[in-house]
Amino acid sequence: MNELQNIGHYAQSIVEQFSSILNIPISITDKEGLVIGSTDNNRLGSHHIVTTEVTRSGKMMFFTKEQTANLVNVLPGIATPLRFQQETVGVLGLIGDPAIVERYVQFVQSHIEMLLMENFRSRTVASQMESMRDFFKCLSFYQEKADFSNIPSHCDTHGFTLGIPRRCILLDLLPTNDQALSIQQTHTFSPEEQELYLCLRNLFNTKEQDIVVPLSSGQWLILLSDHSDERTTLLKRLEFASDKLRKFLETRGIDSKLMFSYSDPSPSIEGILNSYEQCRKALEIANRHHFQQSIVSNDDWDLLSHGLEEITLPSQWTLNNHIKKLLNHVNGPVLLDSFLVYCDEQMNMSQAAKKLYIHRNTLMYRLKQLQEIVSIDLNSFKQCTLLYMALKQHQHFKETT
Repeated sequence: MNELQNIGHYAQSIVEQFSSILNIPISITDKEGLVIGSTDNNRLGSHHIVTTEVTRSGKMMFFTKEQTANLVNVLPGIATPLRFQQETVGVLGLIGDPAIVERYVQFVQSHIEMLLMENFRSRTVASQMESMRDFFKCLSFYQEKADFSNIPSHCDTHGFTLGIPRRCILLDLLPTNDQALSIQQTHTFSPEEQELYLCLRNLFNTKEQDIVVPLSSGQWLILLSDHSDERTTLLKRLEFASDKLRKFLETRGIDSKLMFSYSDPSPSIEGILNSYEQCRKALEIANRHHFQQSIVSNDDWDLLSHGLEEITLPSQWTLNNHIKKLLNHVNGPVLLDSFLVYCDEQMNMSQAAKKLYIHRNTLMYRLKQLQEIVSIDLNSFKQCTLLYMALKQHQHFKETT
């Protein structure tokens, strides 16, 4: 495909921009001689016979007023080839006295050729991003269908060797204003998103099998081919990457908080997908509870303790009935709050009363009421833990519905 056609939709704006700056008429034709940009709108879409000669010779050509007198759609000036990857893809025309417009030719020509290269690079990067996103979608789809039979062919297509242990790293960019980078489910990527993709590749793609995948909602997945369980090295690497990414965002005026989550290496597709899901949940919990650090592990005990609502509890129906009894009591909300604080304070009566700003005897009375309503033994750590988790899940469900 003629590379110049890829900027055809803004060739006219290029012409108008340079024409207004230099105060000279300009035209651009593609390799076939079709005028795709011109100061004179009437010439757009017309055929320029000089293009063939300039393209064949690959050299700049000068046309005086006398030489163009009998030529159709050819004006005095200079026509010079536009090149991309050492191939002539079109012709730039600067219209006027050749002796006057010659001084501007190299400036305009080099700028347009630079745009051709930048456009090609952008499309290449966007294509890589789409390919990686579609590949991961395929993996997720097969997991949902519990059918992994076609995965090897997809992996071969994307140069993804099966059986290599891979560590899952998930980056979450939390928007603090409208400028935050948030990948949308579209087929195009903005220049800022492409820059971030290249930045992440530079930071993490140290081996051939390492990949970066743009996901939706401002999340980026990094899969590192990693045989090591050494976390100290990984944490240093993530801290370094965090610093570099902050500078990247700052230099572009993007106000966005970032957070990484990571998992242990896994050699199977099922393991990688499960690791991704655990990393996603880890970020969700960390954001919900306003964690301040920029790096979290999906097996961190502090994180797990905040994720009680994710745990499946036994006899859920019975536990829900107990909660319903408490909520129907006239002092239900107060009793529930007192019990949760009591548990949060390691079942220390004095500390819990202090936290609630009530007398210790008042707390004892409330807990006794709760004990009578649901027939729980408040001296039993197991029973208190079960009710505590059930109440936490109830709270979470209520907040998210």
